[in-house]
Amino acid sequence: MPYDVRPITGEELDRFVHATIDAFHEEPHEGELALWRRAVELDRTLAAFAGDEIVATSGLLSLEITLPGAVVPMAGVTAVGVDPLHRGEGLLGRMMRGHLEAIHERGAEAVAALWASEGGIYGRYGYGIAARMWDITVRSAEARLRTPVPEGHSLRRGTPKDLVDHMRTVYERVRPQRPGLLSRDGVAWDERISDFEHHREGAGRLRAVACDGPTGPEGYALFAVRNVWTDHHPEDVVVLRELVAATPGASAALWEHLLGLSLTRSLQWEFAPSDEALPHLLSDPRAVGGNLRESYWVRLVDVPRALAERTYASAVDVVLDVSDDDCPWNRGRWRLAGDAGGATCERTKAAADLALGATELGAVHLGGTTLAALADAGRVEERSAGALATASRAFKGEREPWSLETF
Repeated sequence: MPYDVRPITGEELDRFVHATIDAFHEEPHEGELALWRRAVELDRTLAAFAGDEIVATSGLLSLEITLPGAVVPMAGVTAVGVDPLHRGEGLLGRMMRGHLEAIHERGAEAVAALWASEGGIYGRYGYGIAARMWDITVRSAEARLRTPVPEGHSLRRGTPKDLVDHMRTVYERVRPQRPGLLSRDGVAWDERISDFEHHREGAGRLRAVACDGPTGPEGYALFAVRNVWTDHHPEDVVVLRELVAATPGASAALWEHLLGLSLTRSLQWEFAPSDEALPHLLSDPRAVGGNLRESYWVRLVDVPRALAERTYASAVDVVLDVSDDDCPWNRGRWRLAGDAGGATCERTKAAADLALGATELGAVHLGGTTLAALADAGRVEERSAGALATASRAFKGEREPWSLETF
């Protein structure tokens, strides 16, 4: 069957959104549809048409992402779905490679990223696991702060809508300091504070608490409470959507509040940073448990520009021999020289110190995954003695990359 793969028009937007939602086996709700209509960038979509029917969808979002030492434009790959009746026709590959070519031709971003619904798909297109998140579970009765909250911090409760300006101020304080955090425009904030009942999973309404400190707005949390009773005893669960703190004092104040809510016995947070400090705040760190899982998959679309955009934890001068099946302009040897002050990356004919693929470069770009770990997996080849250790230290970030939201 012949397929036409192209961007959608405004008249096709609703059909595109419904096809995407259907691919994830979800039901459309008007509030969510309204957010989709605002977020979709028509000229950055690709859809596959079988006649007049949309049978595969994908799109890009124009975002900013924080890297070690820099905030740069990023293309967020989103809305990827293929009708099961049309799988095996190469539609996913046509869309994914089409987006890489379009990003390259546009020239606005050197980096793309996505969240993978299935882990075995996107490595084949050069995306590597660049960040992880911690699905935290906390036993509230055992979770007590080691030391009192510093003086000068006060909390205010309100609806998410009432406190959104405070939250935006705090988020913009934190965003440039933490690799992985994304820019948020109006529609992104509307999505973050949305409270659709069909997403509550038994919890109550979404609530917000703001923390003010000596430096002004310093933190906030978005959460709900799920009512649970066992043998006539309360076992309520705090379901935390988001906690952002610009200072240690604000973090302590917010955690003390959330862990001390009456009738609650536990807290769950799916999107905590992998280096969340909570266990170190508590007298019993074993009150905190949970599992690590991957979040971002990152892809370098323009290798020299991407590597020159970020900074490095220590001095590095290394020649990389890069293989890239889908972006031929990235193939070859590149000399990367940089430190905490900046970097350059240029083509070279010099012998390579390390050999690796686009997937591996994407994995290390946010400073989370290390080159050393990839080498242990046989995915990075050291050709010059000592080059691996030097480069691995340089690529490593001061903080683990973190994302609060999917896209």
